[in-house]
Amino acid sequence: MIVRPIVLFLLTLILSTPLLAQPGRSIVDNGSLYVPRIDFDNFGAMELVFNLVWEGEYILELVTIEATSSATSNAGVYDSQAGILELDEVHLETGEIYAVVLTQLAERSTMAFAVQEAIVVQGAAVESDRDTQNSASDNSVASTSLYTQQCSNCHGTNGSGTAVGPALTACANCGSQSGLSSYIRDAMPLGLPASCDASCADQLAAYVLLEFNSDNSAVSDQTVGFISLLSNSEALRKAAMELGSRLPSLAEYQMVSSGGEAGLRTAIQGMMGQDSFSQRLTEIWNDYLLTDKYHSRNGSEAAVRLLSSDDFPERRWFDPGSDQRGENYSTLRTNTNDGIAREPLALINHIVNNNLPFTQILTADYMMVNPFSARSYGVEGLAFQNPDDPEEFLPARLEDIPHAGILTSPMFLNRYPTTSTNRNRGRARIVYDLFLDTDILAIEGVRPGNAVDITTPIPTINNPECAKCHSMLDPVASIFQNWDYKGRYRPARLSKYGWYSDMEPRGFNGEAMPLAGNVDSSVQWLAHRMAEDPKFPRAVTRIMVNGLTGKEPLRAPVAGEASEAEQQAYIAQRTLLNEIQSEFVAANYDLKVLVQEILLSPYWRASGLSASAMEDAYKTTGSSYLLTPEQLDRKIEALLGFEWRGSMDNYYKDKDRDWESKLGNTFHQIYGGIDSDSVITRLRTPNGLMGAMQLRMANELACYSVPHDMWLPEAQRRMFLYVDSELSPYNDSGYLDDVALGRIRQNIQYLHDYLLGENLALDSQELQFTEQLFMDVINRGRQLILNSGGEWSAVRLHGSCDRTRDLDGESLDEDQSLRRDDQYVVRAWMAVVAYLLADYRFLYN
Repeated sequence: MIVRPIVLFLLTLILSTPLLAQPGRSIVDNGSLYVPRIDFDNFGAMELVFNLVWEGEYILELVTIEATSSATSNAGVYDSQAGILELDEVHLETGEIYAVVLTQLAERSTMAFAVQEAIVVQGAAVESDRDTQNSASDNSVASTSLYTQQCSNCHGTNGSGTAVGPALTACANCGSQSGLSSYIRDAMPLGLPASCDASCADQLAAYVLLEFNSDNSAVSDQTVGFISLLSNSEALRKAAMELGSRLPSLAEYQMVSSGGEAGLRTAIQGMMGQDSFSQRLTEIWNDYLLTDKYHSRNGSEAAVRLLSSDDFPERRWFDPGSDQRGENYSTLRTNTNDGIAREPLALINHIVNNNLPFTQILTADYMMVNPFSARSYGVEGLAFQNPDDPEEFLPARLEDIPHAGILTSPMFLNRYPTTSTNRNRGRARIVYDLFLDTDILAIEGVRPGNAVDITTPIPTINNPECAKCHSMLDPVASIFQNWDYKGRYRPARLSKYGWYSDMEPRGFNGEAMPLAGNVDSSVQWLAHRMAEDPKFPRAVTRIMVNGLTGKEPLRAPVAGEASEAEQQAYIAQRTLLNEIQSEFVAANYDLKVLVQEILLSPYWRASGLSASAMEDAYKTTGSSYLLTPEQLDRKIEALLGFEWRGSMDNYYKDKDRDWESKLGNTFHQIYGGIDSDSVITRLRTPNGLMGAMQLRMANELACYSVPHDMWLPEAQRRMFLYVDSELSPYNDSGYLDDVALGRIRQNIQYLHDYLLGENLALDSQELQFTEQLFMDVINRGRQLILNSGGEWSAVRLHGSCDRTRDLDGESLDEDQSLRRDDQYVVRAWMAVVAYLLADYRFLYN
């Protein structure tokens, strides 16, 4: 076994449970080291107790030193001149014994030591039976030899990875021995899975977990231990914004206040039962599937046109002809197109909302239709609760079509089409990437463009360099042979030419697909095999982690290219994700359990680091990310009560037209959004244009929201609960009014909490800064009004900001409108709100 004894000693020292003290031997008890006797010059025999402390390295601080009996066996030697303490035997609960050398830290005012060396005297669980020992030794040698033959070329002799294969430390399949064994048996060695049978896979899985992963939990606990977490109430607000783009309800706050973390779990579960969560899921999964390419935003019939008129003669049922179209023609066309376009995303939401196993995104023997797309598909007899609701989807089966969830969705198959030369390989690559977290293109090997093999009869089969990829890719590509380039079901056996004979036959993970019963439904066979593969929950975890934290999980570092901090960061995160992934599987693939565990993990709840943490290990920790335009749009509406469109006097004109939102339309892609077609990657870091847009948004929304909120009846206000449009910090004599100032400060404190989630004390520096901004603006404004002699141009609000109409567009009387700002109060509050809306806490999650 290849180990670093000093690291193993320190990690085990933290985790060991108490041992029974015995004379003459040092023991570990709950993070402390007990030394029964060391002789000190001029002091004699002393008993020592050390505490283990992390300060960038592990330090042993002497906390107790007492005289002990000279009859007690000596546990080591102290050299005062060299500052070296040698301990003969340090016994751990696991049965391991170490000889340890400690070096005294001279610069300290108290006696403290660092670990210089730890040597294994005895390994764990030593058997008294010599035959058992010999057998274990033989097994270890055999396992090492097997690993060397089968795995070391790709993963390195010590499992640290190479340019060809990833590291095996905290590998994504290392959550359980059975899962790792199944993966090795089915997919390894790459391109030659048949060379390692079940027995071989079991032996290798045990070896990999013992040799390269026995320390993972300790490293993870140690790394995570330096992360500071959001409080339960802070996590609740963040979860409500993440899952629903809203503030928590009073009932949810009370739930967390009384129930602690259990209450937080309950609140999160409740959030996942709301429509807003379905909307968020749709966005997260479309960022990967990209099937919204066919949404009506990209073409009024972008999805409808993909359906074959031969297969679906009623696909354009909504069009009676150009001379007979009614007023609702455009609505019917849009609802039909989007029902077809959103089918794979509707399937995801149907499965999650009904607490079905998430494996059904692959194995579902049905598709989803809304009342409008059902007519295009010719589906009848479905019991829709509201036949006019385009958001209501129900499961449906098409006659003679072997459904396999997303894999046979016309939208998925058209979004990832094929050609006569590609032969479904592009589809197979996407299947591996999205649903098995495997990047085929990252596998080392020779590809067209690098080299062309003109000597091997079938390079993809016979050339080992080509077969590395194609032995995985081509059997899955062949499985899609019954679906043509347009995503139409066309069984290959009915084709004039059949399927290609120079490709690997249908199969998955080295298993050939049995033809009996599967010839026309091979994708269904594949779907069930993928659902059983340990890479599937890993792929789902990856997508949800990225969606909820804004960051992809760390990839295994390549040996020699990563620092120790980066390696520890990967081990810690992957170990925790493996645990979360296991809970997801144990809950029968309930995606809500996966989401809940991610939100409760330190990688989502992180709020900071302790001072002694190695910062390099936490570069990607936490879940702060730039809100997408969709999320920011919903956040604005949730907090202000309206979308970013234009003047509130004219808002009534477009209040039912959701596409008029600037973030949903005009500025959607400028602000980093995607169209799922030509723009498929979100911008996570603001550029100059986005920064300018953020300032424009903050200024415009402050202009619209402040007068609007002050114009509303007091009971309906969201932002100004303690002040109104006439409350000035100055009294009629021009002196500061302490009572008015107190209410202004209270409202500033409230705005920081309401808009930014900052719970700050009234005397905090941040609130003082905001108050100073308010006072600077109102003082300049009062001087402007004074200099103008109170002219209308100086006291009136800008025409885009005032309120002269109600929300239905009716003109208001003079005493009902809000146009004047005689004390410059309204405009001072606009400055404050603009300042807060431009803050990163508002723009980021």
